[in-house]
Amino acid sequence: MMLPGRRTVSVFLMPMAVLAAPYAVQADMQGDEAAIGLAHKMIEAMGGHKVWSDAVWMHVKERSFAPNQPKALAHEAWRGLQVKQARYSTKNDDVSYEQAWNEDAGWRVLNGDYLPFDEERHGQETDFWHREIYTMYHRFAVGDADLRLTSTGDRAFRVEHAETGDPLGTFSISAEGGVLVWSSGSTDDDVTYVYGPLKSFGEISLPAWGAQTNGGWRFNYLEATLHDSPMSEETVTP
Repeated sequence: MMLPGRRTVSVFLMPMAVLAAPYAVQADMQGDEAAIGLAHKMIEAMGGHKVWSDAVWMHVKERSFAPNQPKALAHEAWRGLQVKQARYSTKNDDVSYEQAWNEDAGWRVLNGDYLPFDEERHGQETDFWHREIYTMYHRFAVGDADLRLTSTGDRAFRVEHAETGDPLGTFSISAEGGVLVWSSGSTDDDVTYVYGPLKSFGEISLPAWGAQTNGGWRFNYLEATLHDSPMSEETVTP
């Protein structure tokens, strides 16, 4: 069984060579000026376009909570921002869970029991990666021309794939420029989070906390860093 509520309690296993960024800096995002302006304001408030556009991967530590776990969880994540890959570790005194995936395969280990991803589970992770909020931060920062942003309110916008119209999420932005509400934009597997005020983590800022609106996963960030070189094999290999 999996810990519920966290859409991306997942991890990957992959030899790390030179990574080719699929989201190179392009002409700019498509859509209306107000929506694009909000996205740019958010990235600037969170550390600036350069640090987020240069980032190859992101590492965070969280104090987290899940509905079926009365004790707090120590959650750690390594997320690829330019390629499809991620690794997660979630533990307390009662449960130990790890998960890893890349574009080719994935696995999970719950309390010592190893299970490789089947095709469906692997597809869920790789398909979601395109609209995962951290991937979107990077895509906004590089001005990904595959994105179309449309205003849905004074401080809110919708994101779609510019050619296909596929939903990629919705964002509401606070007065300080941080994300206030985010929804993944998936019609089949939608998640929505609300977030706290921005908190500094060195060169970047992130909301101090986040919580799923359905009462699922919630967390407080403890550490957060961006990295502009590939993850080492030691980091991503169990």
